[in-house]
Amino acid sequence: MTAPLRLAIDARVLGQRGIGRYLANLLRALAARRDDLQVRLYLGRASVREAVPADDRFSVEDLSGRNPAWAEQRLIPALAAAWGADALHYPDNSGAILSPVPTVLTLHDTMWLRPLKDAIARPTLRQRAQDAYRKLVCPRAARAAGAVVTISRHSARCLRDDLGLDGAKVFRSVEGVDPVFRKRLAPGLAAARREALGLRGAYVLCSGASDRRKNIDRLIRAFAAARRAGGPLKGAQLAVTSLRPGEAATTTYLRTARAAGVEAAVRFLPYISDDDLKALYQGAAVFAFPSLWEGFGLPVLEAFAMGCPVLAADATALPEVAGAGAVYADPLDEADLARGLAQAASTRGRAARRRAAAAQLKRYTWEKAAAAHLQAYRFAAAQGRLKRR
Repeated sequence: MTAPLRLAIDARVLGQRGIGRYLANLLRALAARRDDLQVRLYLGRASVREAVPADDRFSVEDLSGRNPAWAEQRLIPALAAAWGADALHYPDNSGAILSPVPTVLTLHDTMWLRPLKDAIARPTLRQRAQDAYRKLVCPRAARAAGAVVTISRHSARCLRDDLGLDGAKVFRSVEGVDPVFRKRLAPGLAAARREALGLRGAYVLCSGASDRRKNIDRLIRAFAAARRAGGPLKGAQLAVTSLRPGEAATTTYLRTARAAGVEAAVRFLPYISDDDLKALYQGAAVFAFPSLWEGFGLPVLEAFAMGCPVLAADATALPEVAGAGAVYADPLDEADLARGLAQAASTRGRAARRRAAAAQLKRYTWEKAAAAHLQAYRFAAAQGRLKRR
């Protein structure tokens, strides 16, 4: 009888949005498979314990109060080795450079290679330090890893081209929709939530953040043009979500909206609850995702699941993920973005796009993600055993 695979995971992001949601759904899918494995999760102060599967194969160790970089580079590898781990998974675009346990690194993309000035207009000291750390650590951790997981063909190409990684150790996975976005809100409740956020009538929804790759300035100008042109977006609003407290003031978004004559029509919203986000997806005329660079683009699948029309950039991983379910536009061409917004908001062709969106959702599941990750874990563990011989 073979021993179970002993898998350690740096789970300090568990419960956060983005990568935390990716990890929570991956753990849920791993638990559902019933493979012969034992999983040790290393949690931090902000980790959501409720996201740990209620399964006796999963155990936790609390690392609250530990320096994040020291925990990543030294403490977690030592704890994993003492526990007898066969592989150690780092899910958050970084990992240990030296580890006594074979590591599996998830690199969702290679955007951290960009100059920081190309990403954030006015970076804070903390952002500068984080950027320097990633540029130092990530390439070395990726090359030292026993296996690297990524989430799209586009990102896999970037890893090979930008980092020179051996393709044999790069495993392509997928992401899926969080179960919370599989069930719609009652129409009356959704409308009440939208009204509480200041949205009535037609609106375009987008996910903001201060990163320039999100391309919000061009989207604002394109929205202004589409609004002036009449049609389905005449008199519409633009809701820019996912901005941290004070983050809108560090961007050029408000100045751009004022110059485009749509300052009164643009709403800047903070991170909101999942139910509020569902309400916004359900009522939007268009979900616009004009990003210049995405390793995957999970919000596109969330919008699909909520039945929301999507305008996506014809760039990087987005055509791969959205397929024929979205309208596309050149993210560098404001006139084309305005054309795409109007087309996505129109009812013409919408039924066919909805059928294509439903087909895309079937291709991207957490069950497939769990299978791909297990291949990477076993590959890294096997490579580790060969080195010890």
